[in-house]
Amino acid sequence: MIKNPEPLLVTAGGKIICRRCKAQSSRTKLQCAKPALNGKAVCSSHGGRSTGPKTKEGKAKIRAAHYKHGEETLEAKAERSEKSTMFYYLELIGNHVGLFDGTNTNGRKPKGVLAKLDLNDPEQLVQALSKTLPKEKPP
Repeated sequence: MIKNPEPLLVTAGGKIICRRCKAQSSRTKLQCAKPALNGKAVCSSHGGRSTGPKTKEGKAKIRAAHYKHGEETLEAKAERSEKSTMFYYLELIGNHVGLFDGTNTNGRKPKGVLAKLDLNDPEQLVQALSKTLPKEKPP
């Protein structure tokens, strides 16, 4: 049972009267002291705000509404990730052969990189070389 079941909150010196959040603490069994959101029975902390679209159609509508240019589409991100993987392997091979002076580029490894790569092993060298070749795009 809720110990203080006041249905309304009076705020701003009595100028604002609003409904109280219906949620209660499981530990103390006290009712939440925050005002409920408009049209809801609970406050924003207890699930009153929207959690976004759940269906594929709803997610597609949001994606279309936020579309500004082609730089951040999923296809563009995948292409950038593929190219950064390709350059990572090119740099590894160049350092292994002695083409470059210095150390590897700082930062995290791109997606799709093998965890441990030994370029002295011919099979792994072939795998690294195959990652440097650009993939054919369908017409």
